[in-house]
Amino acid sequence: MANTETYKGIYAMHKYWGKKPFNEISRFIGQYTNVGDTVLDSFCGSGVTLIEALKMNRKCIGIDINPIAIKLSKVSMTHVDITKLNDVFTGIKNKLKTQINSLYEVNWDGEKTLVTHTIWRNNKPIEVWYTTEKSRKMIRKGTENDVKMSTIPLIEPKWYPKTTMYENSRLNVTHGQSVSDLFTPRALVGLSLIREEIKKISDDKIRDVLELTLTGTLSQASNLVFVIRRRKKNNEGKPSRAEVGSWVIGYWVPEEHFEINVWNCFENRYKRILKGEKEITSMFSQKPVDYFEDNVSLYNTSATSIPVADDSIDYVFIDPPHANRVLYVEQSLMWNSWLNLDGEIQWNKEIIVTEAKKRKNKNIDDYNYLLDLSFAELRRVLKHDKHLSMAFNCLDDGTWIKILNLFTKHGFTITDITPLEYSATSVVQDNRKNALKTDFVLTFQNTELTNIAEITFKDSFTALNNIISDLLSRHPRYELYNVMNEIFGKTLRDGYIYKVSDIIKIYNEITKQRRSVD
Repeated sequence: MANTETYKGIYAMHKYWGKKPFNEISRFIGQYTNVGDTVLDSFCGSGVTLIEALKMNRKCIGIDINPIAIKLSKVSMTHVDITKLNDVFTGIKNKLKTQINSLYEVNWDGEKTLVTHTIWRNNKPIEVWYTTEKSRKMIRKGTENDVKMSTIPLIEPKWYPKTTMYENSRLNVTHGQSVSDLFTPRALVGLSLIREEIKKISDDKIRDVLELTLTGTLSQASNLVFVIRRRKKNNEGKPSRAEVGSWVIGYWVPEEHFEINVWNCFENRYKRILKGEKEITSMFSQKPVDYFEDNVSLYNTSATSIPVADDSIDYVFIDPPHANRVLYVEQSLMWNSWLNLDGEIQWNKEIIVTEAKKRKNKNIDDYNYLLDLSFAELRRVLKHDKHLSMAFNCLDDGTWIKILNLFTKHGFTITDITPLEYSATSVVQDNRKNALKTDFVLTFQNTELTNIAEITFKDSFTALNNIISDLLSRHPRYELYNVMNEIFGKTLRDGYIYKVSDIIKIYNEITKQRRSVD
């Protein structure tokens, strides 16, 4: 299997949860489709499957219940005029840069300075990074004036979201917490000014790109950016200069966090977006102007109701939510709210398990029910004998057997199982205890059979121990996912699986014994 690649260019324009290695997605599309075929992803997320299909001259259909996912997918496949885009950005820059920077300007030691970063600890500015008129980068201690500048800005903000988030300890959202609570008043002013200018853009394609630039800016402009302090080996553990971290999964505001100049965040994000847009321009430079419109269909709706005709799809690649691993829509609420898209979210139809108290009945039973409906839809639209591949990652025995039997229930026969390694440089994956470091890609064929036997558990600890011992004897470097792949690859075709928990237990015991001997 090819090594996963670094996310860059088009795939680095905007953060999203659970991106899959595009080179591997491309391989699956090439294996199961031909030029001109139609590829469907009913949980399309950031659009990786769609982009790769389009690059390979396939038609593609993307569905996602998350509005920001559809917008990101659309922008990632739409050719814009780069010259015009730069002109519009320059216009915004000329109008707003000085105004936003005025929120960060302060006289220090008789010299006019511009604050670039402020480190806050327990609501106090302990460290301020700034540049002088001579472009020198300096650091000083925070003062009461820094507090005043950040919390009582001289410019009034325009519109900003006051959306209340769902209380959820998993995401560190407390009761009554709003999106605006994630930002300083000064940051809200800067972001609201940028948003107002973007809304004035008449060109839909350009406006979409700059709206994504804004949402891509939000995390670094928020209070969610933690401080990295490395320890030097030669100074008895004294902390070295602080380094800028990033937004991690959830809405955790670290005790020690950065506040970064909003304009700098926006301009840096634009540079990343621009690289992606140049790649898109290169991809479609030889294509007709209406290539996107003729070959891409995007729907912001539930996977339980796919708006395409029966028997019209040649291949399906999906990466549905894995129970409660990633809370896609809750995690994306900061983005959706700033674009005023949060009112369009069909919360009750999201296929997810969540601990949020006010999201009633979003439990494993609801998850299985909606997933069942989505699989029924996939069988309806997929042509006879065509294939469906699903990326799946979970260590829970019950979830595994339930997912597999939902497929068999709808007449799908498993034909292949392949490990799909995450990229070390991709967007952060959730590493909860119920997740592996790799996905398995399960490929099924639409056989249209109705009498496929259910997949069952085989409960034979001794037999499983012998299998794993033999595998590790022949392949000493095998990791857990290699072992699981070997076992599942054989047993699934025979209509049974061993318990994942037993595989993990035996693997850990054997590897521990071997390490102790070595």
